Amino acid sequence: MAERGKGKKCADCANWKIKDSHCTYQEEIRKGIIRINDPACDDFYPKGKEKPKLHKSSGYSEQGHYEAIYHKGKPAFLATSKAEFRVYDKVTTEGETFLPKEHPNEFPYETYGYFEGALPSREELFWKVREEFHLFLDVESIWKDYLAACVLLSYQQEKIRTVPYPFFVGDNESGKSVALSLLNWLCYRPMMGVTIPSADIYGYLDDSDAPGTILEDEAQGLQRDMDKAKIYKAGYKKGAVVPRTILVQNKRFIKYFRVFCLKACAAEETPRVKGLLERFIFIPMVEGYPNKDWADFNKEDETRLRNLRDMLLKWRLATIEGELPEVDLPVKGRLKELWKPIIQVVSGLTVEADLRAHLEKLQSERLSEKTNTLEGHLVKVICELYVHGQAIAFSDIWDALVADLGGKLDDKKPNKMDTPDFGEITKQKIGYRLREVLSGKKIKVRGQEGPARNYEFDLDKLKRIAKKYGCSLVPKFPTGTSSPQSCTLSSSEKPEEIHEKPVESTLKDTYESADTPPKVVQLGNSGTIPFDELASRTKSVYRLTMGCYGIEACRCCGVQGKPDWQYTEFDDSWGFLCGLCGLKLSEKLNNNS
Repeated sequence: MAERGKGKKCADCANWKIKDSHCTYQEEIRKGIIRINDPACDDFYPKGKEKPKLHKSSGYSEQGHYEAIYHKGKPAFLATSKAEFRVYDKVTTEGETFLPKEHPNEFPYETYGYFEGALPSREELFWKVREEFHLFLDVESIWKDYLAACVLLSYQQEKIRTVPYPFFVGDNESGKSVALSLLNWLCYRPMMGVTIPSADIYGYLDDSDAPGTILEDEAQGLQRDMDKAKIYKAGYKKGAVVPRTILVQNKRFIKYFRVFCLKACAAEETPRVKGLLERFIFIPMVEGYPNKDWADFNKEDETRLRNLRDMLLKWRLATIEGELPEVDLPVKGRLKELWKPIIQVVSGLTVEADLRAHLEKLQSERLSEKTNTLEGHLVKVICELYVHGQAIAFSDIWDALVADLGGKLDDKKPNKMDTPDFGEITKQKIGYRLREVLSGKKIKVRGQEGPARNYEFDLDKLKRIAKKYGCSLVPKFPTGTSSPQSCTLSSSEKPEEIHEKPVESTLKDTYESADTPPKVVQLGNSGTIPFDELASRTKSVYRLTMGCYGIEACRCCGVQGKPDWQYTEFDDSWGFLCGLCGLKLSEKLNNNS
């Protein structure tokens, strides 16, 4: 490279000119060393020499919306204006002329041609596309419907906000590559390759004038390529870009690559990254017996597919100014983002009902998967223990979770349990999940056995989380009921809700302080006491936190179960109460104080 000479800087690229010649930056552009869309430097071209025309594949011009095709063996533009189709050798926009790409090597897909016949209806076009998948693939019928919808969708991508990613997963010779090959024939301006490098994807996206289609075979290990993972993670939403820093001689800048477009992959295994798993619609592939083997693909098939893809391109131009209808779906979140464009593009077609039914099935399966996760079991346990306005002791949550998961405890490892489905689970992990998944608020309390942890939960948040994980939350309220299950409360509560004065003595102290109580209530045989009478006779009541009691009858309602409260009368006689009656009595005493 020549040394810098004297002179002014290039107005466009800010590089120094090399004496009286053009700048080195533009020289590198001319040689193809640098590929960038910056304007060409005026000093690069001798005076009187016209700059070369820019090549385009699609866009809008004075001649109307256009698409680059090959017509009668020459590159041309197919343009539409006022429902009329015409073929042009060039188009103009605001005085600037654009030419179609001249050589097939400039794009990675089969060249388009001009379909001269009348366009079929959207229903007929859909079934023409579906027939090709039915001919060459042996998969479930619903997936043929889905793939045909994806093909139509690829020609309408500017009208949607999110796009799905089909992912073919299966063993060798299961038809994965055939499925991608069909998409390569029929989708809008696709790029198909095997383990495509991220740099090639950036180049393809940078050269595209409209969202095309990326088809990647042998995509196992996708998560290990961080650049490619960024493209797939961000690229399902309209307007998504990935920034890249470009370094050239004496220049550094950030270029933003548009990454939104339809993408499909095939691999022998699924990605192991949650962020990627959530963006794909997985299509299981197994070795089957299609109506026609891809190895028998012949000239007749090639002609038919070419004719169909030309028809699809013309359909794109004919419908480019229309909008896809808004649709209501019974799902939400990521599943809605991935399936809404599919339902939009088939809205009003006979296949819509089948795809909607399949979507509801997927929603049910996804909900079942969530329910069977560790978080799902934890939400279920909290819903069963939750009592409105009361905190739940962590020890109760842990014990209930051990029972629900069939966990095994080891006396040598009191903070861990072994489960058949989730392996080793620690109390610390459950604490994290209570705060992160259920938005639980940890509070520290001092129980009779020392400091303890309780968790408070917001009812509205808990309802939404329970719905997400397919759990039923019927909150128990501290009101009168005769149901033993409704009377079961958590084994701890905020101290201010129990009694107006903190009880410092433990139950053991109570037993030791009285040699022989004047009157001891025999709970199983003495009958029950009406609540108002019991309240007038009670001196104090407090919550039991020790789990050493057997089955007792509530002195107020007679419900059999482990006691949650103990009350003491003015004559120092005492008895046990169930959770609901004890809470009710405590509130009564607090209000009277």
